[in-house]
Amino acid sequence: MRDPCHAKEPTDRAPRRRFEVRLGIAVFLLAAAVVASTIGFGARIALLIEQERLLHLAVYLGIWGFTLGCLLIAATQPVRAVRWFWALVLSLSAASAQLYHSVSGGELGAFDVVSLWQAGHEAERALEQYAAHLIWPSAIFAFSLAALLSWPDPRRPLIRRFATLMCWAPLLPMVAIGGIVVIKEGGGSQGMPQHFAPLAVSAVTLSKLAVNDSPARQGVAAAPSGERAVNNIVLIVDESIRPDYLDWRPGNPFTPMLALLRKRMVNFGPAASGGTCSHYANALIRLGAAQDDVIVSVKTNPTIWAYAKAAGYRTVFIDAQAAVNTGGAKLQNFMTPTETALIDRMVSFGDAPIPDLDFRLLEVIQEELAGDEPVFIYANKNGAHFPYDSGYPADRALFGPLDTDISGSSTPTLINSYRNNLSWTVDRFFGQLIGTSTFEDTLLLYTSDHGQNFEVGQLPHCGVTDPDPREALVPMLAVTDQPELRKELYLTAARLYARTSHFRITPTLLALMGYDADMVRAAYGPGLLDPDRTPVAFTSGDVFGLFKDEVRWNEIDLQRDYLEPHARQMGSEIAGGLGN
Repeated sequence: MRDPCHAKEPTDRAPRRRFEVRLGIAVFLLAAAVVASTIGFGARIALLIEQERLLHLAVYLGIWGFTLGCLLIAATQPVRAVRWFWALVLSLSAASAQLYHSVSGGELGAFDVVSLWQAGHEAERALEQYAAHLIWPSAIFAFSLAALLSWPDPRRPLIRRFATLMCWAPLLPMVAIGGIVVIKEGGGSQGMPQHFAPLAVSAVTLSKLAVNDSPARQGVAAAPSGERAVNNIVLIVDESIRPDYLDWRPGNPFTPMLALLRKRMVNFGPAASGGTCSHYANALIRLGAAQDDVIVSVKTNPTIWAYAKAAGYRTVFIDAQAAVNTGGAKLQNFMTPTETALIDRMVSFGDAPIPDLDFRLLEVIQEELAGDEPVFIYANKNGAHFPYDSGYPADRALFGPLDTDISGSSTPTLINSYRNNLSWTVDRFFGQLIGTSTFEDTLLLYTSDHGQNFEVGQLPHCGVTDPDPREALVPMLAVTDQPELRKELYLTAARLYARTSHFRITPTLLALMGYDADMVRAAYGPGLLDPDRTPVAFTSGDVFGLFKDEVRWNEIDLQRDYLEPHARQMGSEIAGGLGN
């Protein structure tokens, strides 16, 4: 007699066992496909936690959970044609995201879609240029496709009917992400699931382009009519620097090198940034936006590179921010391959520790200035981007307690950490740059992309609606040893103190390059060499007119004292000590 303990398993359990095995494999493959294609998830989680934006974190995770559910519905479609459709579309989306990330180092955003659309005629050449980048995206496409198609058909009739009725569900994440992009005026898609985000961003952007004109960018109409004021121009756009935290008092402990070098610098005082976000502020400068018609001019005016090339300058772009801000992006702040064609040398520092980034940038500036060829340098310093304590060596902390010393941020600890950062990335930087260099035939113009708001629970910058003026508060400094230019800058700085903005940078640079003064003024308005006092304001949000017909203008009183009480108290204590 056969032992009942070794009885043969009923045959109807074998298909169930096979189904469970297939299901387990499918779950693993789909999870692996999601993980392999995800971009920026960890960075966004860390940012929201660091900024204590817990509600935003909950919404973000909720969107992710909802999106994964819709992806599962796509994978379980009983009708094979429907499943193939979603598998192809969603896998192509994930692969496209990987291709763009591989080429640019960043995520595909609304204004990247605009740039790609405008450069569609270059698609064949682009494929030739970036053919080597297709390997990983192709693997992602194939793996994602297999994961979505390998899911076993639902066995229970109720589940099959539900999946069939919900065949349109994968559209919902695209609608949700697209809605966020519209609300955020082109932003908000960072760190979203890549099976859906590129589709949502592209659909929203292309629909906007369909109803909005997208004029072509102009070339330089006429060569310079005069001589260059200087052979070398260096424009340094720092990150998150507030002018009221640069202390010019002799012997101060915050920025003592700046105080020692103050006679070498022409200080225009607090200025207004073009926008409260790095990408908008930098784009407004590089793309030659004019204050009286931002939306048209930022899309049609020649770039600063085009003007520099036409004036006979070698063009150099140094980016010390990319490795930190965008995970090693080759292009950021709306820079496109078309724009880079006018740049003779591009430098970034993906292999450098964060505290070393600005000093690597300094080495490149000094190297370029040592050459014989006239050079125009646009340099993005890493500066004081949060988290502030990562921007300087731990053993160089002068003020505390630090923001990293407590479980939650506070305004005083943020300010302490910020001041430590400025001591390293601004004061020490300028001590080495200006303290060891001469500028007989060079103009150095220094500003920041935007300011900082240290109030806990609010965005430090990038506010769109009613942004805090501190977000737009930036320095405006000039350095030159060319006697006539230095005298002219001093005269206008006395009249324009605390009355300038980023919109004066482009006309200043064009005037120095030798372009006709009347043309420059008519196209761009006054520069730093023009003493007239035009109203000062800054933009927030979209400046390209893609998501809003008008630019958001925000008034700012640059004569006002914006310094936080904790910083003022520190300064008063120091002043008392200096007085003794």
